[in-house]
Order: sequence, then structure tokens, then C-alpha cells
Amino acid sequence: MNVIEIEKDEKEHEEHLNECYPTVEICGQEFEQGTALKELDPVAFRVGLADEPIQYQCGECEEIFDEEEEAEECCKEE
Repeated sequence: MNVIEIEKDEKEHEEHLNECYPTVEICGQEFEQGTALKELDPVAFRVGLADEPIQYQCGECEEIFDEEEEAEECCKEE
């Protein structure tokens, strides 16, 4: 069974942070937190991206799983 590893890219990570956290106000201006982190501390942003868990996609039906074994077993015929 073909299993595909799925890792978030920088844009997906930024969008995820923006969705999870409310905007932040700096000197009266509102910013999305993921975007602010990426611009103000790119090292911390990339560390957070590296810590994101890898997901696995079944190559047959394209369903996504958190565990590689689940993706491998997904469309196996018994």
C-alpha cells in the first residue's frame, strides 16, 4: 500500500496559527499572530513548524491519518 507523508509548509503553519489564536494589538494596530511571529521571530516560527506532527495519507482513498500504520491498513483487502 502506498502511504504518503504530509508535512505542513510555512504558509499552512502560518494560517493554522492565525486560526488558533486571536489577533494581537501592537501600538494600536491589529495583527494576526501567526503572521506576526513569522515576521518578528522567524526562528521560533520555523521551530514550531518543525514540531508539527507528520500526517499520513492513504495512497488509495486519500484519507488522512495521524499514524502511519493506520494509513497502511486503510484500504488493505482482507
